[in-house]
Amino acid sequence: MKNETVNNRFIKNKAFQNSDVMRQLTLVLVLLIQIVLFSSLSDNFLTSSNLINVLRQVSVTAIAAVGMFMIILLGDIDLSVGSVYAFIGVMAAVIFRATENAVITVFAALALGTVIGFSSGFITAKGKIPAFVTTLAIMSVCRGLAFIITDGTPIGVVNPKFTWFGSGYIFKTIPVPIVIMIIVFIIGFFLINFTRFGRYVYASGGNEQATRWSGIKTDRIKILVFTISGFLMGMSSLILAGRLGGGLPNAGNGAELDVITTVILGGTSLTGGKGKLWGVITGVVVIGVLNNGLTMLNVSSYWQQLVKGIIILIAVFLDKKASKSA
Repeated sequence: MKNETVNNRFIKNKAFQNSDVMRQLTLVLVLLIQIVLFSSLSDNFLTSSNLINVLRQVSVTAIAAVGMFMIILLGDIDLSVGSVYAFIGVMAAVIFRATENAVITVFAALALGTVIGFSSGFITAKGKIPAFVTTLAIMSVCRGLAFIITDGTPIGVVNPKFTWFGSGYIFKTIPVPIVIMIIVFIIGFFLINFTRFGRYVYASGGNEQATRWSGIKTDRIKILVFTISGFLMGMSSLILAGRLGGGLPNAGNGAELDVITTVILGGTSLTGGKGKLWGVITGVVVIGVLNNGLTMLNVSSYWQQLVKGIIILIAVFLDKKASKSA
């Protein structure tokens, strides 16, 4: 009986892995189709400058997606991303204009993101409140504070020390956001795949109760995951504010949609415990190429939102199908 149970589990895990591989191959195929399609419709799409521009554009979403990936691995979700962008961007602009010190601004922005993430995780874990509800409240608070602080008026900052994070270059050739994005992905990949923390995240998402019974403090894991995600949102906020040239109270509208879409599209299960970071990377690129291609073809932003919504539905359907097969 015991051997039969083990064999059944092995077969189910194997089925899920095969389904996941097929899903990732399909995603790569979709990316290739996008590239061929947009290249044929626009002569400017497949150029080195535009491809670099695509990577620069997706950097904000990609960095935040690493944190969202860990949260969804736990079986939770964070709806506050866009509002956090706006609030931290506004605060960064206010602090920089008051101090004209980039170092203080960076530390303040990252600290704010970390505190927001910790607060979301602490309330969710210790208060036993669903992350959906907690982050929905955080979303309203951050967006409200952004408008209160600015009185609805953007705070412009044109100083290169501030905009460097979003539009600057390293060695005059490599965009700063791309470098930060690559570093975050490398650290995230190591953290998730080669540390005890990463194993605990997968275990907690797979079966939180059983993980707790095995002696692992799942509340601490959840708080730490949300804290890391908050830190990464602070980083994304700096890049976005640098690109926009200041703090805008309406910045990041719908950003959580892009971040969640890339994670789910990359094969991370909404039920938690299943997913790979390299799949998220592919999802980020697919959405980035789609946004860039549609913009180059002058497709309305309203239609772009419609397309993203359809993609989310497809991704959720595939997730459900993969879960049933497993």
